[in-house]
Amino acid sequence: MNSKTVGIIGGGQLGMMLADAIKKLGGRVIGLDPNKDAPITYVADEFINASFDDLAALEELGKRSDVITYEFENVKSEYLKTLEEKYNVKQGLKPLFDSQDRLREKENALMHGLLPVRFFNVESIDDLEKGIKILGYPCLYKTRTLGYDGHGQILIKSELDIEKVKPYLNQAGILEEYLKFDYEVSIIMVRDEDRTVNLPLSRNIHKDGILDITYVPALVDKQLEKKIIESSVNFMKSANYLGILCIEYFIKGDKFFFNEMAPRPHNSGHYSIEACDYSQYDLFAHFLLDMKIPSTNLVHQAIMKNILGESLDLVSKFEKIPKSYIHMYHKTEARPKRKMGHVTLLDVDYKDYLEIMKKM
Repeated sequence: MNSKTVGIIGGGQLGMMLADAIKKLGGRVIGLDPNKDAPITYVADEFINASFDDLAALEELGKRSDVITYEFENVKSEYLKTLEEKYNVKQGLKPLFDSQDRLREKENALMHGLLPVRFFNVESIDDLEKGIKILGYPCLYKTRTLGYDGHGQILIKSELDIEKVKPYLNQAGILEEYLKFDYEVSIIMVRDEDRTVNLPLSRNIHKDGILDITYVPALVDKQLEKKIIESSVNFMKSANYLGILCIEYFIKGDKFFFNEMAPRPHNSGHYSIEACDYSQYDLFAHFLLDMKIPSTNLVHQAIMKNILGESLDLVSKFEKIPKSYIHMYHKTEARPKRKMGHVTLLDVDYKDYLEIMKKM
């Protein structure tokens, strides 16, 4: 058991589940979040109710913690840099900094051996039009920062859609090739100075830009799966990242294309709580507490489904299904497309899941 105190910047469901894993290993947790009813308050030993822009509050978190981490990307990196100079931000800021800007993220992927789809920096209407001429229709415009769950993204199918992009041109953007990929997979890794441990690949299905379900095993060709794992592990080592990292890939035939990365626990890894020897949260908790990162294996076939604000009625139905594990996030306001919880179904495949949903 371990008695270290971990300070977590961000108090959402990812922070809550990470805090639970840390406490199981004997650690203590201090959360910081502007929402006084943040999910992490149900688990943390202490809580600082403050804005992420409150440098004095961040300093207080640093003073009270043995190690600091973050559970989402949109923390100002200059503030974290101040913390890193004084306190133990064990994972470091580099993976966070690289992931905060889509252009920087893709250039970094290329530099360290991964292949994204073709992309262009967009800072003006001229940049946009030049990019469209090269990529053709359809193509995808994204803001370079602060985009998640489909926010800040516009599919450009014709000249008429350019008008939809113009309001965004007062900020930096990126234009991407629109790839008709076969499917998407995620890999989650945790690395320390000695080793890198990865969870099994998961296959992801999105709905309206938000992850709907993830299932494992991902049913990827064995040779392709091996290449994805090796490339991902090599990328993390080459970029000199420590801690946790999730990478999403588009699969097209026998090729895989880097989509995006997240240096934190990831929605697509929730299944690991019940389906693996050690979950993504367990692995990351070991890293943060200076404990050896254990190997992990898939012990159950599983499907994880997000429960959004508009689908809360599903909870009572899932409760009646054998081997269903429901995790609610203690959020007080249910809004459409807001993640309120998730359910993991063990020992079912995708066809089984479709039958279950059909009956519901």
